[in-house]
Amino acid sequence: MRTNFPVVLLFLALLSHTPQLRAQYENYDAWYISLIKEYTLNPDGSMDYRYIKQQKLLTYRAFHNLYGETFIVYNPDFQKLKINEAHTLMADEKKIVAPQNSFNEVLPGYAANAPAYNALREMVITHTGLERNATINLDYQVRTEKGFFPVLMGNEVLAEVQPVKSLEIRVRIPVGQNLYYHLFNGDWQPEKSSDGKFQTYRWKLNDVAAISVEEGQQGANESYPQLIFSTSNNRDEVFSFLSGQPAFKFAMTDQMIKEVNDIVTEKLDKFEIALKMQEKVVNDLRFIPIPLRVALYQCRTPEQTWNSNGGTPVEKAVLLTAMLKQASIDARVVGIVRTAFVDSKIATLADIEDFAVRIENKLRGTWYLSVTELNPVNLNLALPGRSFISFNPDGKSTITKSKTPEQMIKVLGNFIVSSDPKLTGEISIYYEGGVYPLAGLLRDKKKMKNSISGKLIGNDTNHQKISTLNNENGYQAFIAQSDKPFRKDSNFYYFNLPVSNAGIESWGIRTMSAKRTTPYEIPALADESYSYSITLPATLVLFTPAKKLAISNKAGTFLWELKSDGGKVTVKRQLKFSERSFPVSVYEDLKILMDYWNNPWYRQLVFVSSP
Repeated sequence: MRTNFPVVLLFLALLSHTPQLRAQYENYDAWYISLIKEYTLNPDGSMDYRYIKQQKLLTYRAFHNLYGETFIVYNPDFQKLKINEAHTLMADEKKIVAPQNSFNEVLPGYAANAPAYNALREMVITHTGLERNATINLDYQVRTEKGFFPVLMGNEVLAEVQPVKSLEIRVRIPVGQNLYYHLFNGDWQPEKSSDGKFQTYRWKLNDVAAISVEEGQQGANESYPQLIFSTSNNRDEVFSFLSGQPAFKFAMTDQMIKEVNDIVTEKLDKFEIALKMQEKVVNDLRFIPIPLRVALYQCRTPEQTWNSNGGTPVEKAVLLTAMLKQASIDARVVGIVRTAFVDSKIATLADIEDFAVRIENKLRGTWYLSVTELNPVNLNLALPGRSFISFNPDGKSTITKSKTPEQMIKVLGNFIVSSDPKLTGEISIYYEGGVYPLAGLLRDKKKMKNSISGKLIGNDTNHQKISTLNNENGYQAFIAQSDKPFRKDSNFYYFNLPVSNAGIESWGIRTMSAKRTTPYEIPALADESYSYSITLPATLVLFTPAKKLAISNKAGTFLWELKSDGGKVTVKRQLKFSERSFPVSVYEDLKILMDYWNNPWYRQLVFVSSP
């Protein structure tokens, strides 16, 4: 018997390498052997997007819950889908070609109840022959007719939620065309080649780590390599592809004008008029969450959106802008992008993640209104790391960065506890910056009061003593009273210190892991403090030990100070951060502060019946 020596060596090499690969990816459900994303601008102006993957499945969850199906959304009226290859290599290398009934077209879920977008289709590819250690092979491409994209453009994160052995991004453009690109968080230069017809740019990475699942990471994977590219560097020209559509003429029908006039006659203040119109667009018109690219960067007119009783983010923004303009309010549509990935030399619509409306108000200044929710706080303060692209009437776009999100909360209380025991006194609230709900207060005067836990403030408006609402901050004071302020357990009485549910509590940070591999980002640069004094009856004494704890480190400061003097108890509690984003080296300091903040013994007081 003759042995093929090279084949044996190859087999032994693969055998020795397999445990290494398994060890590298054993904590994941799957990994990509190869992943290729290719963009092509054809000479006739049509564009192709091609996706090729080889994906190895390691767990039952991988094919039962994660990767058993592939979903491809496209518009068959203007796009053509072609499946080049779809098969599975089972663990024993048996090839299972996807049968015809594994390809099924359905209406995308986000196009349900949206007749204007019922032409969309979602190809559902059900992969067959799946088992542990099986490999999915898929190759498809979508061709878009000329004229539906302003330029060839893309926005790609160079990482996946599973590890990738070989990741490649290709951009092919006709020879003589220019490509403008920027790779953020990386310094890989593309390989360039030409076949005489196309110029190809190729970014290729090996052994790409999976995107971490840790909480508190920078939004939109901002810490990972991200590639944006376009065949144009003329931003105004590309933006005008959208803003030059008939929708941006903001035409109104008689019925729409009547609705606007009815609102105007109800409200005298223009800012409140704007908020009322926002309510109309947000609450009365359905939100159709179709991505801008899937909609082929098209926007229906305000009339079409109104008559269909629903719209996409850009359509609702255009409608709200039209209504505001009818009321003589300075308004314009804005696209929301990630500041970290903005390059003024690259003209693209692919980085717009949402839309809003910008208004100018003489009393309130510049405000950004959401079209999907009734934002109580100016979006300029509530969306960290964003920039707003204004689509101006003159065709020139402007971009404005959101402000560094800062917030301050100060709550003070003076309470007297009777022998019943019942509680009376006063509680005051001060909000500033990104936590101050000015728009929310104009809609609901109880907004600040209701944000304080403990139910110490009654619902009667007579409980409010002071209310000063400025543009950037607000102060309100209330009468406090409670017939049952404590939780009683035998001779012990537990008092939960009132806390704002609009500040750090709203972040949902309860427990933090011992170690961290990625930077941790908090929503705002927060400074939150509480100060309470409680006068006790002779029947109660403080059981919680009086102490002062002051911690200061690279992440910020935490203060707890409890004093007792002749039946009067005073307690101070504060957490202040020095930064908003914490590198791994500072994570331990952040965890220390949050652990103290969440410690129940620094969130309550315990009293005991006196002998």
